[in-house]
Amino acid sequence: MTNEKQVTTAEAQSALESLNKIGNETISSLRPPLWLIIIMSLLCGIFTFSMAAAEHENMWALGIWLSGISILLLVLFCRYSERLLGVKGKLLPSSGSGKVFVGLQGLFFALVITMGREATLLGRPVTRIEGAFPIADLPLAPYIAAVIVSLSVAYLTYK
Repeated sequence: MTNEKQVTTAEAQSALESLNKIGNETISSLRPPLWLIIIMSLLCGIFTFSMAAAEHENMWALGIWLSGISILLLVLFCRYSERLLGVKGKLLPSSGSGKVFVGLQGLFFALVITMGREATLLGRPVTRIEGAFPIADLPLAPYIAAVIVSLSVAYLTYK
């Protein structure tokens, strides 16, 4: 005779709730800290603003280099801290829909940066304000592009 026990509906629901709670706790414990997400999103915004405002070899090119290197170092730090926790994450998702989502994200950021740059170049005044800080004659396009990229990076990194 086998001694099988029937699982009741309440026990099954309790087990599912427990599994959902464990999954949510795991995701929140592996998520980068909020300060790191904020710094990364601000650096992405600075990178976008610098790309849109750069002209030949001016000071914004330095902003591009410094923010780009800083973003790379923070991503490497994040990956290293995940390794220390014992998580070996993939750089790209393995599913087809995940790859499409990452591709669409890349396309979105490329479009925002490109459109911000083009709108800035088209919106610059021909005559410059003498003695004014170079940021004084910029149109709103680099600011808008930087805010869009910063908020998008923060949301996508958090979620």
